[in-house]
Amino acid sequence: MSTPNSRRATNTKGGRPRRARRELLARLWDLGRIMSTQTVFLHQAIAQSVGLSATDTKCIDLILRGPGESVTAGWLSEMTGLTTGAITHILDRLEKRHFVERVRDTGDRRKVFVRVRPETLEPLTPKYEAIGKAYMELMEEYSDKDLQLICEYMEKVSRISELQLANVIKTNRGQPSRG
Repeated sequence: MSTPNSRRATNTKGGRPRRARRELLARLWDLGRIMSTQTVFLHQAIAQSVGLSATDTKCIDLILRGPGESVTAGWLSEMTGLTTGAITHILDRLEKRHFVERVRDTGDRRKVFVRVRPETLEPLTPKYEAIGKAYMELMEEYSDKDLQLICEYMEKVSRISELQLANVIKTNRGQPSRG
């Protein structure tokens, strides 16, 4: 695994010394790893509070943020990199617990859509609202200019994560990776 310390650091436009930049990059790298790990375990703990896994709740989130009110199992498989069989098991579990419902397409009865049943999310809502409130309180400490920079950074990081996920999925499925 490559780390900032294993890469050659260069001077920045402001002439920041190489050592200070290496240390800053190493700090960012470490903080990213810490945040990623804490986020995974936070989502797992929240999911377990209602008898689900973090993957289950993230699939619910994908459905909610999907291209329409409902999505297909195939779409979820593409978005997550999980096999269609694994997605079927997740959807079976979510449907059994009434978090989602499967609905046949009225135009093509062979096609099945999955949609979230919003009323079943009520036990999760206070937990996610508490996290959102804490983040919003933190954001109040920053100027609009700072927030714009943070948003730009997060958008870029999100795009990198999306591309890396796509590459891993393609590799796992035996296809050449992109970008």
